[in-house]
Amino acid sequence: MVPQTNDHPLILMVPPAIWAACFLVIYASESLVCTRAGSAAVHAVLVTAAGLIATGALAALIWRWSAWSHGGRAESRAFHRSAGFALALLSLLATIWTLLPALILPACAG
Repeated sequence: MVPQTNDHPLILMVPPAIWAACFLVIYASESLVCTRAGSAAVHAVLVTAAGLIATGALAALIWRWSAWSHGGRAESRAFHRSAGFALALLSLLATIWTLLPALILPACAG
């Protein structure tokens, strides 16, 4: 059973997992839309939805880790807070970087 505190090491994998899920949705939808003769509008809706959900979740995690100050030992708490904040911030930047080409370039061009 996973403890209910933020001291569990697996909690640090949540931000990269959110980025990976967003990455998967963006590029899997691109390949499926292009190979199955789907609509570029469907791809745009999927990319926008995945981007909004991922950036919202990562922004909430950034806010949570910046405001978190209770539970656990002081050393563990400081490490998890700073590592979680850094991973969430880097995952947010990676998500935005992944979204830019999908939003700027047309689907199935070329």
